[in-house]
Amino acid sequence: MRIRYEDAKTHALVLAIVGWLFVILSVGLGSTNRSRFGPLKWTDFVHFYTLGDIARSRDAALLYDANAQHVRQVALVPESGENRYLPVYGPQVSLIFAPFSRAPYLVAGLLWGAVSLAIYLTAVWMAWRPSRRVLGDTVFLAAGVMAFPPLWQLVSYGQTTAVPLVAFAAGWLFSESNRRVLAGFALGLLAVKPQHGLVLAAVMLWSREWRMIIGIVLSIACQIAGASAWFGWAAWRDYALTISRLPAMVSALEPDDYKLHSLRAITGLLPDRWDLILWLATSAFVVAITIAMWRRRDLPVRIRFGVLVLSTALVSPHLTIYDVSLLALPVVWIGGWLLEQHADSTWFWQRVYWLTAALLVPTAAFVKVQLSVLILLDVFVRLAFRLRESASREPLASGGA
Repeated sequence: MRIRYEDAKTHALVLAIVGWLFVILSVGLGSTNRSRFGPLKWTDFVHFYTLGDIARSRDAALLYDANAQHVRQVALVPESGENRYLPVYGPQVSLIFAPFSRAPYLVAGLLWGAVSLAIYLTAVWMAWRPSRRVLGDTVFLAAGVMAFPPLWQLVSYGQTTAVPLVAFAAGWLFSESNRRVLAGFALGLLAVKPQHGLVLAAVMLWSREWRMIIGIVLSIACQIAGASAWFGWAAWRDYALTISRLPAMVSALEPDDYKLHSLRAITGLLPDRWDLILWLATSAFVVAITIAMWRRRDLPVRIRFGVLVLSTALVSPHLTIYDVSLLALPVVWIGGWLLEQHADSTWFWQRVYWLTAALLVPTAAFVKVQLSVLILLDVFVRLAFRLRESASREPLASGGA
């Protein structure tokens, strides 16, 4: 079913208002740290709040001791007793939240939510600027940006996806001006959520992007050095030991199936062995296309980054609803560029509409198949074919190195 422009605009305005009203009420109602609806306010943020407190006290032994960490968490936020988290983040993550842990929990959660929202809006604004002439309906754009369901989840959960948003947005911006070491340094921030760096690593190595690789290595080295200076080298040994045990903890790490939106949400329907085989095969297919598109120097930088972020979302073994907020960048980059090229973009925007609908009401909550993944894969494959067809025609404006 095709959605008309004006109907889509109206839906975006209504959805933005209703969605943010729900976020405000879920956090604002209730006189304690628990919402009137039941869950802890800023649900996941309590884990990062605790990590920040551990960083301030330099209790390195607590970083990867789940039981001791939970005791500290409950001491800080008594209402969080039923919320347990596995300590799987690198030591550098706790340093990010050390300043926030100085404030009372609700205030700290509000501040982090505001920072995440500001980063998201700034990243989308930067992505919009190259296409501002063709994406001139700013009311629709603003409504669409704020109506994106993963953004509500990002803010209300208090998760860390703002860091990968900075990584991709800054990496693209530096690449536009051919400052590739700085671009790599920004992309190195993906070490905070390393599952989002799998495609990046393959693309950089296969394409021999040595300057960007140097920047990535420097970024990770700075993170290691900073955390080591604060906690000592033993913290990284404990982190490595924890990561080595991850396969045994996968079931505890995975959220409900309907919250997953990468290829794993589809391949996971199969028995374990076939799940892994199909995930590796489809991931290899996606990565191969991404490498081919990345090496196309006739394509604009923002299109190559758009394909990179799309494939990152597809391949990530752990992409939950709040992490899907990363897709706001390729939607603006790719959609704007298609309009600039006077190419048929109706197919793209129709799928963005239905992707938003599938994220709002995830089909895996009712049936096993997650429709959002199939829509995203369809967008990726269709875009790849259209870009491949363009290679045989006259060169496209590159929009940067």
